[in-house]
Amino acid sequence: MRKILPFLLLAGCLATWAQSPLGLLGWGNETSPADGPSRAMGDAASALRSDKNWDPRMEARSAQANLAAFEIQIAPQVVKVEGDTQSNTLGGGSLPRVSLSVPMGRFGHLGLGYFQRFQRDFEWNSGADSTLSIHSEGGAFEAVVGYSVVVPGVRNLSLGATYHRLLGSDRLYQETRLQFPDEYGEVVVRDSVSHRYWGDYWTVSAYWTKADIDAGLWVDFLGEAEVQQTRGANNQQFAPRQSKTVTPPASVGVAGAWRFDAKQSAVAQIARTSWEDAIPGSDARWDVGLGWQYKMGGDRFDDYWRQMSYRAGLSGSVGGPQSLLSESATVGAGMPMGPYGTLDLSLQIGQNEYDNGGPKLKDSFVRLYVSITGASLWGRSQRTHR
Repeated sequence: MRKILPFLLLAGCLATWAQSPLGLLGWGNETSPADGPSRAMGDAASALRSDKNWDPRMEARSAQANLAAFEIQIAPQVVKVEGDTQSNTLGGGSLPRVSLSVPMGRFGHLGLGYFQRFQRDFEWNSGADSTLSIHSEGGAFEAVVGYSVVVPGVRNLSLGATYHRLLGSDRLYQETRLQFPDEYGEVVVRDSVSHRYWGDYWTVSAYWTKADIDAGLWVDFLGEAEVQQTRGANNQQFAPRQSKTVTPPASVGVAGAWRFDAKQSAVAQIARTSWEDAIPGSDARWDVGLGWQYKMGGDRFDDYWRQMSYRAGLSGSVGGPQSLLSESATVGAGMPMGPYGTLDLSLQIGQNEYDNGGPKLKDSFVRLYVSITGASLWGRSQRTHR
């Protein structure tokens, strides 16, 4: 455990950025900004054309949309963390996103959103005697605004830009109970590290759609983030709060979608994050996702099951700090709620593994993403739309 703690303290500075390692060591949960349907397709549907769903990484896609949409997601989860000798099971939940997508016709598209990108909520103890326990809390969030527009004269091509404002705080707390032979009572040693974050970065994207093929590209531009660290422990003195400026690692990704049938689509996505530039000795991280969707395509006069959509996907990640390996599978369904509203359910099962010569850790998780989306033709009647 002594080998793990220094890395956890470093992770407090690095793991909260938007490009942080997935499910870092089971000590926190990273959430991508994917929309509801994409969750069940391995987070890989950034390029699949949609009138209702907004992805801030692929803001350019939304320039092709006609509907204004509001989406809210919740994600209850159960995680089992296993070490060399102990294991813990914990439950919790998060609010991954609240977003508003507003098409403005020839004036482009505006997207606004709040995203909970990292959640640090964990409790661990060393065994029945509980001589060592670690507790963490807090997380990182993004406030996002994006704008996109169809390129004049090229209706199939659109461009977009997204501004991300990072903010948040977390705390890692350790308690050690010591019993000395010449003492009647035990000695309790408490130590904590707290961080506050404030920074920003930009994402630009390009999107192409024609016939049955969709394709997109996004690139994160390097930004700056300020990290304030506070250290505390009983019977010890530390320097006052310290601040420093760090550069989050940049990433680039491509995505594609093929509507190979009137009701079916296949999607794929791959992204690379340059952790080797941010942390010396680290490898680049690769994220890959594959997905499938079967959309029944019925109208509101059909039986309910004929109006539903069914989805499945696989996703994986390798590399980054400590060469974390992550893999998961998802299944889900989309259920209509009125003419334009939908309820999207996505069940994700997976695990993260860490082995860097010290204690081995693995967390196995089950998450249920629940997304409610309401959409409408703002400013236009259905007769005008038709």
